[in-house]
Amino acid sequence: MGSNRVRARRLVCASVLILLAVVRPSRAAEPPLRFSSDFPVSPSMAERVSFWVRIFTEVSQNEIVLHDRDDVRIVYDVIPYGGEDAVQPVRASYEHLLASLALEDAFPLAMRAPIDATCAPEAPERLRVRALFGASAGPLAYVRAMGHIRAQRGMKEMFADGLARADIYMPAIRRVLAEARLPSELAYLPHVESSFNPNAVSRAGAAGLWQLMRDTADGRLKIAAGVDERFDPVRSTEVAVDHLARARGVLGSWPLAVASYNHGIAGIARARAAVGSDALDDIIRGYQSSSFGFASRNFYAEFLAAAHVARHAGYYFPDLKRTPIVQYVVRRGDTLWEIARKHRVSVRALVAANNLGRSPLQLGQRLIIRL
Repeated sequence: MGSNRVRARRLVCASVLILLAVVRPSRAAEPPLRFSSDFPVSPSMAERVSFWVRIFTEVSQNEIVLHDRDDVRIVYDVIPYGGEDAVQPVRASYEHLLASLALEDAFPLAMRAPIDATCAPEAPERLRVRALFGASAGPLAYVRAMGHIRAQRGMKEMFADGLARADIYMPAIRRVLAEARLPSELAYLPHVESSFNPNAVSRAGAAGLWQLMRDTADGRLKIAAGVDERFDPVRSTEVAVDHLARARGVLGSWPLAVASYNHGIAGIARARAAVGSDALDDIIRGYQSSSFGFASRNFYAEFLAAAHVARHAGYYFPDLKRTPIVQYVVRRGDTLWEIARKHRVSVRALVAANNLGRSPLQLGQRLIIRL
């Protein structure tokens, strides 16, 4: 009798599992990080790449990731975006927790008084943060980490927008790269630089798809009153590709060449000489310079993450709706109001799609119009 009940229960459980598998199919395994031999990825670099994949695909622009500046595997929290006023109290709470963990590990329990109830050894948050450090856990690691808590804003929506815009410019970029006999993966670099917005302008004055500075474009592109060819997708691509080819020739490898796109060819050459190694991993670990900050250390990983996500966009953005996009070349006498009216879009939408701000229209400028 008892054995029949056991069999019946097993049949019921098996039926439920089969039903769940049919009703809620499991998501396919995440695509592995694979790149051509031109772009090697060490285990430590893969960890950085995975961090940026998450930033690009999981974390909204309305969220902030609090993580360790040097070890991006250590992610403390994801909080709503609200500027530094919202970040600072949360950062302070984790600094306090790290300090208490360091104290606990440095001194026997009998030699210290309890700090507060939340610092009890069995507190789940306390155990979670301790586990983040893995084998490196200990007083010195916790104290170091106290000053290394960094805030990174999510980019999920921005990357999705970039995927739609990239459809317009990818054919021309791939053609220029092919003619220069450079790796096709470089076509994804504008995802990091501008989210494929040809009218993007940085605070430092970099402009266009490839965020070219004036000194990089000097003598190659026309930059004068009313005309700035850095906003021309094809001409700027030609200059960017030439610059990357030169960087590869000087530095000897594509990881260093890509890193130099952020830190400068001379800057990476100095870092290589200071560390005494051609390996980007060694430079990231060993080079100390106030100018070689988080952005420079992570630029190669960001680029690889962008290339990976773009190549597997169907997996990371399965519900992405690619709104029809057309290009419009600004002609003499055009105004934003007339262009918007002609294409039946609002001026606000036209300005937002092209990151125009208060910048005046330029003759020959290419505008993105979402229909």
